[in-house]
Amino acid sequence: MKKIERFAAALVLSGLLLTAPAAQAATSLLGASTNFALEVNEMELEITEDDPRPKAYLYTGGQNDYYFIVWMSSNPTVATVDGDGRVTGRSAGEATITAITDKGEYAACKVTVRKESKEEAAKKPALDKTTLSLVIQYNNAHPTHKLELINTNGSFIYAYQWMSSNPEVATVDSNGVVTAQKPGTATITALASNGQALRCAVTVNTDVGKVSLNRRDLLLRTVGSKETLKATVAVEGGTNVPITWVSSNPGVATVDTNGVVTAVADGEAKITALSPEGQFASCSVFVGIAADKYDSEEELSDELKLPDPHVAVRLNRLS
Repeated sequence: MKKIERFAAALVLSGLLLTAPAAQAATSLLGASTNFALEVNEMELEITEDDPRPKAYLYTGGQNDYYFIVWMSSNPTVATVDGDGRVTGRSAGEATITAITDKGEYAACKVTVRKESKEEAAKKPALDKTTLSLVIQYNNAHPTHKLELINTNGSFIYAYQWMSSNPEVATVDSNGVVTAQKPGTATITALASNGQALRCAVTVNTDVGKVSLNRRDLLLRTVGSKETLKATVAVEGGTNVPITWVSSNPGVATVDTNGVVTAVADGEAKITALSPEGQFASCSVFVGIAADKYDSEEELSDELKLPDPHVAVRLNRLS
């Protein structure tokens, strides 16, 4: 019965503590805390990009002769606390964490939460890359990249453990060497000796089967003129892969099974090379009057890169 009464009393008092500014007044109603104390009465937590919710435990110094302990925070927007005394920083500021025992004794800890500045973050150890792209090729099935620790400033800080969130996509060894396995995404984490967890987002793509042409743009100034396009597929023996050739506008330019383009009439067309796997690449063809607007294919290529409405209309017309 006494335990129940003490439990009810502690709950009432904890309710008073939660109604700041009555918190300090409420603690005066509690019994003396000569036998109950926290191991620390001040604590500092730092919010960083790597650790946006820093955590730390408050301990009661091995005192276990209590039926229960109620934990509470005077400012939950700054720091919260759970039933095990685990404090979580939420935002910059100050809060008081109070522990109340079933005997009515209490102890408190002042928690200061600060947020790391950009200048401080720039000086801290980090990985040389926070994002990494690896491309699988037919002649390099498992490309690699070695991640390095930077900003150590001559200290003895080092990465003692490396981990991959998705080893099927990318693995990492004890030296920070990332190896692509298959297309997808993974996060590489390095645990540093100063307590930091450093991360790099890895994306793995593949060029295997990709089709490429020897020309992106083609100017045929006279009707009847011819040029040969050559397609290569990114596989072993890629120049021997059977290619399907298609013209978007045969009335302007045709293409035969060998990639030979023939000018038929003034205008524009797009020649597309299609692989058996469905990969493709295209070349823009300008014939006669359309070709005479450009002095060279380099000039044409430069214009096609410009993000203006004229080029957008042209590209839409060719697609």
